[in-house]
Amino acid sequence: MTAAAVLAVAAAMLLVRIGWQGPRGVAALGWALGATALVVLLMQDGAWGLSVGMVVGMPVALAFVLHAGWTSPARNVRAPREVPAISIPHHRRDIARRLAVFALAVPLAFAAAQWLAFGIQAAFRGGAALDGDAVVLTLFLQPVIWTALLTIQLTRARATQMIAAPLVAAVAGTMLWGVA
Repeated sequence: MTAAAVLAVAAAMLLVRIGWQGPRGVAALGWALGATALVVLLMQDGAWGLSVGMVVGMPVALAFVLHAGWTSPARNVRAPREVPAISIPHHRRDIARRLAVFALAVPLAFAAAQWLAFGIQAAFRGGAALDGDAVVLTLFLQPVIWTALLTIQLTRARATQMIAAPLVAAVAGTMLWGVA
């Protein structure tokens, strides 16, 4: 079963590569297959299984990227662009808005991602003693959750709209921790 899941991770990267220039559904299928195979490896072999799946998937994906870069035609040199006009904040409200966006996207989203990762860890171990698999799960999930939160937050137009994503993550982490 482990060998099949590891091969599925490699096949998933092939599907993602095919989806680059082909149908987007193939790429989505590849990501879904890869995630499913990694979950199977995690459930079957714990942290070791997850690490083996990642160690197989990363070089396969890197090989596809290197091959694409090697075989792609050289681009024509573009004319130099004009220097962009960077807007330096002049008013207090502009500075305050930028500081609010930073505070929401960096420390608040980090704390919410950490809280959700701890909640998932608590639910995963189910009240048992802390083991290596639960620690690896937390260390793996925290940056993934933080990246997802940042992606959601930085696509919002106003700072007030950026609060929802970390709030939902923190509430979910609290609920998972409470259930465990």
